[in-house]
Amino acid sequence: MARQALRIVVSLALMIGLLIVFFWNVNFHEVKEALAHANFGWLSAAILVALSSYIIRTIRWQLILRPVGRTRFSSTLLAMVVGYAGITLLPARMGDVLRPVLLAQRDRLSTSATLASTLTERVFDLYTVVVFFLFFLIFPPPMPMLTAESASHLSYFRVVGGVFGAGLVVGTGILLGLFRYQDRLIEILVWPVARLRRSWAEPLSNFFHHFMDGLRILQRPRDLVWVLLSSVLIWVLIFLQADFTLLAFDIHLPLRATYLLVTLTVLGLAVPTPGGAGGFHALLKGGLTGFFGIETNLATGVAIAYHAVCFYPITLVGLICIPIFGISLKTAASTVQEEHEEEDA
Repeated sequence: MARQALRIVVSLALMIGLLIVFFWNVNFHEVKEALAHANFGWLSAAILVALSSYIIRTIRWQLILRPVGRTRFSSTLLAMVVGYAGITLLPARMGDVLRPVLLAQRDRLSTSATLASTLTERVFDLYTVVVFFLFFLIFPPPMPMLTAESASHLSYFRVVGGVFGAGLVVGTGILLGLFRYQDRLIEILVWPVARLRRSWAEPLSNFFHHFMDGLRILQRPRDLVWVLLSSVLIWVLIFLQADFTLLAFDIHLPLRATYLLVTLTVLGLAVPTPGGAGGFHALLKGGLTGFFGIETNLATGVAIAYHAVCFYPITLVGLICIPIFGISLKTAASTVQEEHEEEDA
């Protein structure tokens, strides 16, 4: 209980601090004007594209879960939208745990297996985002307003991108090796921890085995192809929703510019605040002003609008769907807290 309370306090503190940074030296009147003059048609198109991406996410999740068990599309979609509502409304990214727990309860699956499947999703998302980011670095769009500081950051990104690219190749080899020598390699990974505290060995070993169960999709070539294609489609839709949001503010950039901007928002979402608030806003605003010369107040408005496009519609849908599970948002938070306590134990 105390550890969960600490997670919540840290999450909210991070959100407040990052939002202060985001709104620092901003003219609120000009931000309001930028938002007021945004094109509603383009924003509506961005929202429709954003919502459609969750249909593809649902199909991909079902494919990843096939080695574990069959799931109903309706159950998977409901768990998906409720989980993403939880990411927006609950601190410390509780929605990431809520989604697999609800699906496991509704379709009678192993909770550990569904939790492992969400880790698998993150692996495919990471691969896809890094590939598109590398494409941006190799074929960057025109950036005539690039500042000297941002040019330096871009050079740094190239180094980091190269490291990540190499890491993906090595990581792929390790994952494939794990399937062939799974038991032996897990023993090697667990051994140092077991030397420190024997009671941790079994839970850690179980975690690795469940994680590998989530990656069984790699041994099913046909399903793997569909998972890869769906991952690419998901992120193309995300890039399009970012592009449509920019067009709503009369900002015309090549589509590949969004490969960088969306990557920055993904980094912002790594900060465990409700809906990535703060980090998402600050990094997107920094990318728009530093790399593409967008005026600060306009960039602030774009960041606010894009965050709303990404999170508010799916949160509304999730809140509507929560009663189908026979729970409230408070009950959902308690469910996640119980799951965290089991993990801590």
